[in-house]
Amino acid sequence: MSRISRRTVLAGIGVAGVAGSGGIALFMTAGGRTEAMRAILHRLVGPFTMADAEFARFAQDFEKAYRAMGALEADMLRFFETAGPVRNLTRLRPAVAARLESFDRKLLTEFALATGLTGAPPTAPLEYRGLFAANPCTNPFAHLS
Repeated sequence: MSRISRRTVLAGIGVAGVAGSGGIALFMTAGGRTEAMRAILHRLVGPFTMADAEFARFAQDFEKAYRAMGALEADMLRFFETAGPVRNLTRLRPAVAARLESFDRKLLTEFALATGLTGAPPTAPLEYRGLFAANPCTNPFAHLS
């Protein structure tokens, strides 16, 4: 049986640290708000196709209308989306879970209205038609009577 030396353990820790730092740096620089929104919508709607330029316009208009999140918040949302089980940990903090759920609903509602999405995503690429934020009520749960 071979013994692992202290030098080998320290070298392994050093390599893991460098690799981890590189992975975190890559994660933080790639994507941002647009990728966070796309990941959330893929979870809520399912896989859909939309031109990157059109989705970027939607994300920009959504951000302008709602001032929804900062860069750090977008990175955290994207982290929650890509590391699935981590999102479940937010349930331990009801205020965080409520904020994430509210954001998800707002994003889904605006996306559905801005693309004409009803039901399952079509096989054809979705088109961005403009944001409906100026509309007096975009709440899908509203009881209008």
